[in-house]
Amino acid sequence: MDRIATRRFGVPDGISAVWLFGGALFLAVLAVTVVAGSVPELVWATVALAAGALAIVVGAGLVLLKRLRDTGATLERTSREAVETAARLRVLIEHVPAAVYIDMADPDVSDGGRLAYMSPQIRGILGFEPEEFIGDPELWPSRIHPDDRAGAIDAYETHWRTGEPLRAEYRMVARDGTEIWVRDEAFAMADDTQSGRRVSQGLLVVITDRKLLESKLIHDALHDPLTGLANRVLLRDHLERALARHGRSPGTVALLFVDLDDFKQVNDQFGHAAGDQILCQVSERLREAVRADDVVGRQSGDEFAVLLDRVLGEDEAVVAAERILRELRRPFQLGGRAVVVGGSIGIAVADERGMVAEELLIQADAAMYAAKRAGKCTFAVFEPRMPVRTWTELEAAG
Repeated sequence: MDRIATRRFGVPDGISAVWLFGGALFLAVLAVTVVAGSVPELVWATVALAAGALAIVVGAGLVLLKRLRDTGATLERTSREAVETAARLRVLIEHVPAAVYIDMADPDVSDGGRLAYMSPQIRGILGFEPEEFIGDPELWPSRIHPDDRAGAIDAYETHWRTGEPLRAEYRMVARDGTEIWVRDEAFAMADDTQSGRRVSQGLLVVITDRKLLESKLIHDALHDPLTGLANRVLLRDHLERALARHGRSPGTVALLFVDLDDFKQVNDQFGHAAGDQILCQVSERLREAVRADDVVGRQSGDEFAVLLDRVLGEDEAVVAAERILRELRRPFQLGGRAVVVGGSIGIAVADERGMVAEELLIQADAAMYAAKRAGKCTFAVFEPRMPVRTWTELEAAG
């Protein structure tokens, strides 16, 4: 019967036995009393009834006590498991190679959020303690690089306004002044129940190495590996941008093609390594001969180009060409020897709006060959009567 009671009522065997015994005794005595109807039996019935009732009360109390004890053990186990889980989660958060943060929407802060939590990794990233960012809500936006601040703030504003995930890459300035590239990703969470403000949880990852590699790859793709000057692709891009701005501000665009005279003799006499040294020295002199905003590029071999943006006209371009020629006539030092290298310069000026890059490149090329025919170590300004090569021929020659 105990086993039946245990299965049916879910109580322990010992307690159920007391409970069932007391109940059975109570019912039996009650039946005898009703049948017998005599006084002695009634007295004994009363005593038995009291004992049965007491047994029921004690049994019920023991059941309740056991259930309370089991509930307490369950709560203790659950609490312990919760603490252990929180501890493991904290270890995970504080040891991932990134900074984890929780932000709460605050329109009074520049970036729209007030930090409620910042993991300790931020100390190794920016040199600030987590408490410093939490205590001063304007510290975070103030450390965003000035050139990237507007874009980052705009990304934050969109994130808070739409609830869409935040994905932004920008530079930050560490405590020691170092520029750190970071990738910031954040996701909206349920609103805070107490303040009613929107909550966002984010992850900040350092990507400085990747950005430096990307920058190097882009630089290598757009610059001459020997001289470091802009290559044909980058020069063409600068030229197209300059022509697109033509007419919006005073001045015009001029393009100079510079071809070293008889450079093959230098390679033949001193070797290609010596020729490379001369080319590097030429590139330095070209940069020194023009303004900081002008673009110097290496077309190929011993051919260079100089893009003069916002010159007042042909006369200013001629002055720049004469200055370059003076630099090229000065002897170059090569292993204790003085080597003289001249150059022929072709000048093309964009005097009409709507002129495209190919036209200016073809004209500068034609003027350069005209200068060579005129005796070398001089310059020539493009004129319509000059013979020109087609764009296809010019590309093939390059």
